[in-house]
Amino acid sequence: MRSRLRAAAAREEAELSFPGSWHLDTVLELVRDAESRDILDPGGREDLERWTRLGPEADVATDGVPEYAFGPRRRDGRAPLRDFAGRRPVADRGSTAFETSAHLALLYTRGDAPLDWLRAGQAHEHVLLEATTAPLAGALTSHPLENDDLRTLARDPVSGRGYVQMVLRLGYGPHSPATPRRPVRDVLDTA
Repeated sequence: MRSRLRAAAAREEAELSFPGSWHLDTVLELVRDAESRDILDPGGREDLERWTRLGPEADVATDGVPEYAFGPRRRDGRAPLRDFAGRRPVADRGSTAFETSAHLALLYTRGDAPLDWLRAGQAHEHVLLEATTAPLAGALTSHPLENDDLRTLARDPVSGRGYVQMVLRLGYGPHSPATPRRPVRDVLDTA
């Protein structure tokens, strides 16, 4: 399966890498650092609250992440998991144990310009489509890449690869409910 996922990324001139144990530990620590920064940053908390929907608002939302799609809280395990509830209570959410050995993939591009970002997005799409044939679930856990100092550390120093554009968590999991999407006409400018 890994070779199929790598080939899917390569079709868009990107590279998908599966970090070895020491590099995986480093990336997981970077994810935890980014999560801590997010929790302590008032702007980050405001952004999370702006894009998540609780209570009656969740049932009529046309964008964002409604509470029914938050998933359970992590009770145990090493899997990186962004808690969309933040510090807000969500009734009947529950918790569960996640995998003790996270399965991450890093999506690289040669450069770090707008064309590379586009390639990374297209490669991400192809990788996730290929993963669904397994049927693997995929989730972005790229928040360490939002901090320049952490992003630099996510790169594998031994391989000399280009720029890490995305961190993907792959594995088997329960089916998730669909989340709302805005109409294309509201988000695409063709002028």
